[in-house]
Parts: sequence; structure tokens; C-alpha cells
Amino acid sequence: MKPATSIEKVCRVFDALRTETLMGVTAIAERTGLLPSDVHRIVRSLEHFGYIEQDPETRQYRLGLELLKLGYLVGERLQLREVARPHLRRLAYTVRATANLAVFDAHDLEVIFVEQVDSPGELQIRLRIGKRVAAHATSVGKVLLAHLEPGIVDHVIERHGMSRFTSRTITDPGRLREELEIVRREGYAMDQGEGLAGAWCMGAPVLDHTGSVVAAISISLLGSQLGSQDEARVIGLVKETAARISTDLGYGDKRGNRYAEPVRASRS
Repeated sequence: MKPATSIEKVCRVFDALRTETLMGVTAIAERTGLLPSDVHRIVRSLEHFGYIEQDPETRQYRLGLELLKLGYLVGERLQLREVARPHLRRLAYTVRATANLAVFDAHDLEVIFVEQVDSPGELQIRLRIGKRVAAHATSVGKVLLAHLEPGIVDHVIERHGMSRFTSRTITDPGRLREELEIVRREGYAMDQGEGLAGAWCMGAPVLDHTGSVVAAISISLLGSQLGSQDEARVIGLVKETAARISTDLGYGDKRGNRYAEPVRASRS
């Protein structure tokens, strides 16, 4: 597919600035084959958004700090998946359920699965990597919503609504907020067939070195599968796995002790 002309020009400018510490408009135009007027328009726009900077003395341009921020975010996502994968694999095989890792997309106000380990059993619930799911009807969604500012939760509800997927789906904002308070207090979330009839999920938060919730993990299994296991034990394993991932991400202050608190076997 042929790239959009304007996007191609911007990418050429970035490629030129990767090779030199500082470059003026004329030098960028020569390196990219673009007209100086095009380069001038592009660099001024990129400077406005912080993606390139102009040296106050030489008046030449260099890559800006906004690119560093983007690179840091991408690196964090990659690190998160790499760190979480072995823990998710262990959890999936221990519980014999599908293990998931999800993050909150602050731009689109959605929950996205970024890693998954299939259940070793014959019965599997697959929610593929990259899939966006309803935050109010999933355990990972509840975990992530529970640790957002209330105003952001309101925006999520306003933008995406609270669709009913099953007879158990929470569709009342007030009731959802009550549920999120329970999630914050107990350190885990339940999805009792709310997103998919017959499917149960249990999720817990993953924290980074600053103590911020950066992701949520969960296990997904059929209600009939859960009946053969000790619910409190499964919840404990999910919370323990989340704690181990958090530790590997650098989280180590005293609040980590909350993962060791006793779990309640069921909630209304």
C-alpha cells in the first residue's frame, strides 16, 4: 500500500534527524529530497507538538523529548509482556485455565488484552491479543477502572455505555461504582458470567516500581470448571501471580503486603 504523501514526508524528516544531532531546514531538505518550504512547515508543526526541538543558538533542529516519552511507553509495554509471560504460563497450568494480561488504553478509553496463555485443558476461553473488551463486564476491566480517577471512569461510561451481554451484566453506573470500591478494598475482581454466559474470570492488579497500576491479569474458565476447584485458592493464586509480576517490575514497598491478605470466597 502506498503511504500517504504527508506522512511519508514527516517520516523522511524523522529519518534525517536520526542521523545528525542538529540539522537546519536546508540540510534536511537536501537529505530528504523535499522542498525547503515543505520541510519548514513540517518542522514547525513537529516542534509545536514537542517531537522535535529547535536549538536557540544555532536555530537548527533535533529530535524532541516527546519521542523519548513514546519510546519509553513502548519499552514499558514490551517489558511488561516479557516479565508477565512466564508467570501467566505457570498460573494457566496450575489452575488449568486461560491466563490473560490487559492494559487500559487512555486514548480510546478501552481495555485491551496484550498477552494470553491458553489453558492446557481441552476447554478454553480465548480472548485474543489485541482484542478490546467491555471494561464494566470483565474482571480485568473492573480492576483497571477501580484504579482510575473517578472522572476518567465517568468518561469511559459516557463514551462506551454499559451494554448488557448476559443477564448478569452490571448496567447501572451506581452499582458499578460500588463494585469498583469492593475491588479496591479486596484487591481482586470477579466476572461471574457477566461478559460471556457461563464464563467466569478472576483478576488482580499489576503495579510498577512507582506503585501505579499499569495492568491487570486474570484467569478465564467455565463456571463448571470452577466448581471442581476451591474458589478462594484460585483467587489467592491470581493475586499471588499479580504480586510476583509487580515485584519483577520493581514494586517492593510495604503496600505489597496487601496481596497476602485473606481473600473472601464469594461476593454478591
